[in-house]
Amino acid sequence: MSYSCKECGDSFVSLRSLHAHIKKHGKFLGDYYVENYARKDKLTGKLIQFKNYDQYFATDFINKRNMKKWCETAPRKEVEDFLVTTLEKKVEAKGLKGGPPSTYLATAGMPDMDMCKKVFGSYSALCKQFGMLPMLSGQLPNDFHNDYSNTPILIDTREQKPLFFKKSQSLKLDVGDYATGGELYDYTFVDRKSYQDFCSTVTNGYGRFVKELERCKSLGCFLFVVVEVAFGDMWAVNARGYKKFRLDYVYHRMREIQAKYSDCCQFVFSGSRRDSEELIPKILVLGTKLWDVDLQYFWDKQINKNGLGDRKTKTKKTVRRYKPTASRKRGIFG
Repeated sequence: MSYSCKECGDSFVSLRSLHAHIKKHGKFLGDYYVENYARKDKLTGKLIQFKNYDQYFATDFINKRNMKKWCETAPRKEVEDFLVTTLEKKVEAKGLKGGPPSTYLATAGMPDMDMCKKVFGSYSALCKQFGMLPMLSGQLPNDFHNDYSNTPILIDTREQKPLFFKKSQSLKLDVGDYATGGELYDYTFVDRKSYQDFCSTVTNGYGRFVKELERCKSLGCFLFVVVEVAFGDMWAVNARGYKKFRLDYVYHRMREIQAKYSDCCQFVFSGSRRDSEELIPKILVLGTKLWDVDLQYFWDKQINKNGLGDRKTKTKKTVRRYKPTASRKRGIFG
């Protein structure tokens, strides 16, 4: 494949060579591409900002708000073609095993799952348009809505800020922070993460975490990483935090893990510690029934269905009123 300079017509065998040549014309890459390959927002017609080559030619909208509005107002056939083409390109470019999960779509600037369902009836129907299935194609089991608050929970001895459960026992675990034992054990573990822990794990601790996932896979286990913040609150929490993270990079690393380890790992943003205390027993009891379910998507749906309103508002209130007390001690197996 060759690349031609629009300024002088010279040809180059690589983008790197072309980009080095463009600088000799006294031009910034952004100016060169915007002048010669002007890409415009499909809704507003405004020029799209150049950040890098891949981003520029993969972007059709200035922001997700414009993309959503366009999908809601454009002719249906155009929207269908756009959704199929966008998702297929992403799957091919990243070598994905299937349609990526909801958090992957959200952090990669792609149409969200609700939009895909609205147009095609289901996310699976969209993925079948290019011969694949979603990476997480299972349906949420009905018994997910049951009350599992009395479930005996095993808590790893190295867990520094253990959650509260009615019945719990401290025990060294091979994987994660939380598990169940006896007849309830289903090769499923939970790793609890605060916001800071999550960001550090997938960036500075990336190599170590991948080794843990490799061990998890070799044991035939599955690890749910439960993060104590609502997904929609991530940017606001980062702005308030004492340590700021490059969230775009954090999400990039998370997507890499999702793409490679979808068969043994999921990230779920619970909303708060209290939400995690409700969610984790459900995960551990249902175990393998949830391995192939996009749990983040359904968890957010359940929160809203329960009349708790916007996750962002709920999370702020929960964090503000949550005060650990002496009475919130770990219990023991009864």
